[in-house]
Amino acid sequence: MNIKISVVIPCYNHGEFLKEAIQSVIESIYEDYEVIVVNDGSTDTRTLDIFKEQEKRFRDNDKIKFIHQENLGLANARNNAIRLSRGEYILPLDADNKIRPHYLLKATEVLDNRPETGIVYGYAKFFGDREGIWEMPVFNARKLLTGNFIDACAVFRKVVWEQCGGFDPDMGIMGYEDWDLWIGAMERGWKFHLIKEVLFDYRVLKNSMISACNIPENRRYLIRYICNKHKNTYIENMGYVIAEKDVSYLILENHAKNLMTYAKNLEGALKDRDAVISAMKATKGWRILEKIRRIKRELLGK
Repeated sequence: MNIKISVVIPCYNHGEFLKEAIQSVIESIYEDYEVIVVNDGSTDTRTLDIFKEQEKRFRDNDKIKFIHQENLGLANARNNAIRLSRGEYILPLDADNKIRPHYLLKATEVLDNRPETGIVYGYAKFFGDREGIWEMPVFNARKLLTGNFIDACAVFRKVVWEQCGGFDPDMGIMGYEDWDLWIGAMERGWKFHLIKEVLFDYRVLKNSMISACNIPENRRYLIRYICNKHKNTYIENMGYVIAEKDVSYLILENHAKNLMTYAKNLEGALKDRDAVISAMKATKGWRILEKIRRIKRELLGK
């Protein structure tokens, strides 16, 4: 059996979505794949039951494997699956997301025909607590240093993962381990390729891991960690990064000022409206109208 691409699916207490993730891979029009599902120390009873159910379902399918480990975090779960993988290419798929049927084929075609390309990514469609299309931008190496714009659900060569030392376990609890990997790949000269169409479905959940990245103390730690780990790259591009961040703050500040101006104008308009209404209520015509309404209510017994 030829295995060209390995899809790794870590799962920690997201069993309710796991079947959809696995099924999305099975429905791929590209067949030279394997799926490695990792139970990262799940404690949820329903998730554990679903693991048993899925293992039973695919026990005779050599293309789908299940491994169990203690809770070691997302980075370790992905790394352990990739170490066991047989594919030349890797696709990390979160247990609550789904891929489109043509994703594996299109990504594989790019990597097969472009040896200088190490990572292939595409657009996503939001579903769950948010809807819409996530149009990721064309790759820009310096822009990547200011913030991640490529989701973890990207196809990359296994050799890229090897050269970068895998996903960093020190980041696997709070997140950004994919951003770290992309920077490492960029530093090693690998090219990135964007396919401008929806290739996967991204489930938006209120309590997802990305929420942890937005907690100020976590964010501070992660950004410092990234900058220190890739210190030379950041030093070489310091002027660009600082300028981009400064402009971003300026844009936000101007936006906030515009909102304040709008709020004040709205407040003034509401005051003017209230003044007009008060003046109307003081007229003889308004009093007559109110009297008519009162008589009508009495006649109707209300």
